[in-house]
Amino acid sequence: MIDKVTAILTNPAFVNFAQNTKATTTVESLFKATGRPAFIMMDTSVNKDTRKYAATKEGLYQLLCLGIYLTMVPTIFKKYGFKISQKILKGEKCLPPFKDADEYLNYLKLARMPKDKRQGHKLLSKISDTLKETPDAPYTLKETLLKQEKPPEYIEGKGAVEMSYLAGTVIGLAFIASEISNLILHPIMRGLGIEKKTDKQTNSINKTI
Repeated sequence: MIDKVTAILTNPAFVNFAQNTKATTTVESLFKATGRPAFIMMDTSVNKDTRKYAATKEGLYQLLCLGIYLTMVPTIFKKYGFKISQKILKGEKCLPPFKDADEYLNYLKLARMPKDKRQGHKLLSKISDTLKETPDAPYTLKETLLKQEKPPEYIEGKGAVEMSYLAGTVIGLAFIASEISNLILHPIMRGLGIEKKTDKQTNSINKTI
């Protein structure tokens, strides 16, 4: 049994997954969206209607936060976090001038493949034909991928991506996503018929009309 667990934990695919902040945050949020409502429904010390309301609210809240987080991370944090890191590391010459984080991640996936599997791979078309490690480098990065057994992975780039994901988790998920979710959660629940407008909300609407 221990050998099987060890094999899973040392599997390269599992290690890569565990090191991916975005992936682990997504899985954690999905567990919260399903696990917390399930535990709430199992609490028989509370009446059924209250449990149903609380479980639905918690599940929707977690899913809304996750949706907002997954929207913000690639469009804001990953994009600009990688660009900022490139500017900071420009003088160190440890990170080639990739167009964006996606181009780097495609390169990294190829660099980690066996050499014979890179030839003709669809990801090669996503790497610029003219991209070089430095302007005076003898080969382009695409040529390096096809010629070398173990091309450089430029781990600083991976660190930049993970740092942007981490920033997205702390700032995006913990603050921005939670605030936006709170604003739209109750209207959704009222639309589903799970929550009713309070007298205060009704009076406010009447005054506005």
